[in-house]
Amino acid sequence: MASDLIDSTLPAHDPNFPKPRGLLPVPPEIAESVARMEARLLREHGIQITPEARRRALDDQTLNWYYDNTYIAFRRTPEGIEVLAVGAEEIHEYLEDHPPETRQGVVFGVA
Repeated sequence: MASDLIDSTLPAHDPNFPKPRGLLPVPPEIAESVARMEARLLREHGIQITPEARRRALDDQTLNWYYDNTYIAFRRTPEGIEVLAVGAEEIHEYLEDHPPETRQGVVFGVA
């Protein structure tokens, strides 16, 4: 998730770009990037990635697209990433409102 490099050209760093909550839509740019990666791996190395690896790549790049270098709470679902809270204040509220037994699979960290 977190990287030592911050790509300031990502929409995550544009204050006018919406930062959605809930299930994140995969931007077309991300879907195309993952498709290019898959094609390159197959062409250059004869490697076909698994559906799980493809989903993970889509999820990770989508998180970076919307929330690069931002503290968030999210969970992975079969449909993709679900963002539950963004920033320290929202995460604090989420933790207060959701007891530990309801937070299984929730990841807290910097995207």
